[in-house]
Amino acid sequence: MTHLQNELIKPIAVFDAGIGSYSIVELLKKEFPGQDLIYLADRNQFPYGQKSKSELKEVIKETVQFLEQWEPSVIIIASNAPTITVLDDVKSDFKTEVIGVYPPIKEAVEKSTSKQIGILGAQSLIESEELDTYIQRELSEGDAYKFNASSLVELVETSTFISDKYHTLIAVKKFIDHIIEEHEDIDVFTLSSTHLPWLYSYFKELYPHIMFINPAHTIIEKVRQKTSKGNGIIKSLVTTNDNYRIEDFETMLEQLNIQLELEEISIK
Repeated sequence: MTHLQNELIKPIAVFDAGIGSYSIVELLKKEFPGQDLIYLADRNQFPYGQKSKSELKEVIKETVQFLEQWEPSVIIIASNAPTITVLDDVKSDFKTEVIGVYPPIKEAVEKSTSKQIGILGAQSLIESEELDTYIQRELSEGDAYKFNASSLVELVETSTFISDKYHTLIAVKKFIDHIIEEHEDIDVFTLSSTHLPWLYSYFKELYPHIMFINPAHTIIEKVRQKTSKGNGIIKSLVTTNDNYRIEDFETMLEQLNIQLELEEISIK
């Protein structure tokens, strides 16, 4: 084990295909300030939401095995799509416990007056049979409708939601308005991509009468027993490609007032 790895005491590792997973890192940092964390933004593989099930399996296997070199106490897949579609198939392949983020359907229905809810997620999640099965299991009453929000996810990962707020506002309004025109009784949406909570201020400005639920908070209780007293280090890793460069990611973090010392890495 390297000196750098030795600095981390039973870290919790968090990853997805970009900025989305940082919202969970922030929650963990706030709840467990002494906990050492590994944050991996795998921008080279963005977007997870447009990959096939076999592609997602390969990506998740490679990424988890890469993160296991730091001997984390738990690894969090901070993405709904691979959590729903492939996690159950691959988690037994790892020596580390791997947990994911699930659409909070029960919570959404409980909080809905109309019992009509919408699930916003990336393409591979929304189109998966696994999500249909999950909905059938979790939905005790009412109706749940699925919507491919990949275009909104793209607004976040490209940092358009920061650099062009007017374009973002119009894009969000057009997207949600189209849904409401067909399903006017929906009064709760689940933000079932960890990128979507970054757009929360836009959702609430445009639709103050609708609830938008961020499922990230459910992770806190899942990992509480896996936490340990460390040095509060956040080891920040990023993969890149020609479309998603480290310079662009650094600019995005700076605009969000997030201070991280990024290390550019390659998983393969």
